[in-house]
Amino acid sequence: MVMSIGGGVVWANNCTDTEVRMSFNEAEGEYLHYTSGRMKQDTSCGYIKGESSSNGYSFNASLVGSDRYSNYYEDFDLIDYDVFPSDEIWMYNYVKENGYSYAAVKCESNTGSEYSVKFLWSPDSV
Repeated sequence: MVMSIGGGVVWANNCTDTEVRMSFNEAEGEYLHYTSGRMKQDTSCGYIKGESSSNGYSFNASLVGSDRYSNYYEDFDLIDYDVFPSDEIWMYNYVKENGYSYAAVKCESNTGSEYSVKFLWSPDSV
């Protein structure tokens, strides 16, 4: 989609934030989660904003390839980010460059403790 505003051209992409809540508990084997896949429209950075963590701990996040059927693809270099509450991160990634039309966030616990997190994310950035 292309929109013209005041004589300039603006490319619209998939930059609407999605809120996600997830819990980690390594003792129960729950240390790794993925978000649902969302369409990735360009090679721009993804975006993630830490909203809260039940104990202030961070979690590790990277953008991976995905599809609409909850399959995830990591057959390229992943760039990891530690996400703390209130962090705002533009996530470099190679999802679109490797032929994937959907992206998801791979989330891993950074501690052995049980905790939950809330964050916002989008596959493309403005």
